[in-house]
Amino acid sequence: MRLVAVVAAIGLMAGGVSAQTKAGGGDEAAIAKVRSAYQAAAGTQDGAAIAKLFATDGVEMPPNAPAAKGRAAIEAFHKAFGQQFMMHGMTITPTETKVHGDSAYDVGTYKQGLMPMKGGAVVDDHGKYVVLLKKDASGTWLVSHAIYNSDVPLPAPAAAAKK
Repeated sequence: MRLVAVVAAIGLMAGGVSAQTKAGGGDEAAIAKVRSAYQAAAGTQDGAAIAKLFATDGVEMPPNAPAAKGRAAIEAFHKAFGQQFMMHGMTITPTETKVHGDSAYDVGTYKQGLMPMKGGAVVDDHGKYVVLLKKDASGTWLVSHAIYNSDVPLPAPAAAAKK
């Protein structure tokens, strides 16, 4: 399986962080809070906090795995991932954020260290992401879709056993 994790897509919730737009505060600032919250939750492998950053019908599309649709599936994905890998730091760096009314997108890169739970060295992973967000009726920005993938090549296939 390819090393995934991430951005566990894009910064989500570090506790009670609310990404509501404040009067004069700006939508991009609110989206930055969502990104920071995702980064914090992914860094601590808090699947429940990550799921809360998504809309109820949100979709996370990790590499080398089926899409996780809905908060319960997103939380379950991150909990399962945490049983396979231990996170050793995550950094999310946005390169472009655009707001279009009640919709927005955030594009950037991520870096993370992943250590297999069954032993092995920490793998330094890095890649890119695209996150779509929507503002709900209360003015809170939520992730509607997140996709990310690694720039690190897959490991070479194991040599076939000779008979």
